[in-house]
Amino acid sequence: MRQREVFPYYRKCCDELERVYEIIQEYYKPGYTDELMALRGYVGEEQRDEIERSNFGRCIMLPEMLGDMAKELGLLTEGYSFLLDNRYIIPVYDVAGRLSALIGYYPDARKYVTTPSPFFSKEVMFFNFNEAYEISYDKYNGAVILVEGIFDCVSLRALGLPVIATMGATVSQTKGELLKVFRKVVGVPDNDVTGRKSINRYDKRGWKVPSTATMVRLHGEMDFGDEKRKIKDCDNIVSWFDADSVREMFKDLFKMKEDIYDLRL
Repeated sequence: MRQREVFPYYRKCCDELERVYEIIQEYYKPGYTDELMALRGYVGEEQRDEIERSNFGRCIMLPEMLGDMAKELGLLTEGYSFLLDNRYIIPVYDVAGRLSALIGYYPDARKYVTTPSPFFSKEVMFFNFNEAYEISYDKYNGAVILVEGIFDCVSLRALGLPVIATMGATVSQTKGELLKVFRKVVGVPDNDVTGRKSINRYDKRGWKVPSTATMVRLHGEMDFGDEKRKIKDCDNIVSWFDADSVREMFKDLFKMKEDIYDLRL
């Protein structure tokens, strides 16, 4: 494709994906909020409100309903069915605010399935970047929270916090450059083997965050009577602790100067 053809094609893909996504939402199955709340173990009203606002429904779509560009946009399987059938559909927007891909979530063996759309790449994109940027400078003096998973992001977003998700366990050099638009980055990888390796930004496996960033190492567990569960991620924090306490905790983290901070819960 010639260079002069790239931007018209980009706009065409984004416009068509937006059109298809609007159709998909018309066929959402009823009761998806309650089901997703149960699947994620959510009980807070803030999380319920956020799921409603985000409109993460699921459906089954006939291929012909997806338009002439369905295969080109990565919406179809090799068997010619909708790639995200019966998954909760999550839209991902680029830094220009254009819809670039759809991600389907369901807690099966695959968990997340992403449409291989022409202008989407996890190497250079975040989830919720635009909204986080606005909230960051409107209410938090340019600070942002960086997490791994989409639902970590959704949970913190439900509390009105500025948060973006890397949509995976890595933060590339390119993503690190994008993060420089924020005055302060607080990185909170998952509390697992891969997440621990992300803490050290100077390691080849570490998140390539700005030099002023603070990386947070999670510690702690919650007693659920007959069992104790280790804190794994920010989704757990929001689900298990009082909303106001979580907000205040992150406000304090925004003031941290340390490269690495051990957060004991």
